[in-house]
This record gives sequence, C-alpha cells and structure tokens, in this order.
Amino acid sequence: MKETRLSVGANAPDGTALNINGEAVEIATLWRDGPVLLTFLRHFG
Repeated sequence: MKETRLSVGANAPDGTALNINGEAVEIATLWRDGPVLLTFLRHFG
C-alpha cells in the first residue's frame, strides 16, 4: 500500500468517526464553525 502524506496546513481527508455517543459523524462536518482537534489514541488492552 502506498503511503500518502499531507503537507503542513493541508486539509485533512474526509472520513467517518464515532462521536462520544457512538454515533457515526462525517469528519468534514466538524470544522464548519472553526478549528477542530482530532486525536487518535492507540489502545492495547
């Protein structure tokens, strides 16, 4: 699989994530009103 890197300041690709309630949300809808911090956590439990 070819790795694709984003440039600093580039828009993040759209995708779907689960919100705190477990509901699917299109990521692009989150930054309509301003900046968003999206954090990915790795859990080995």
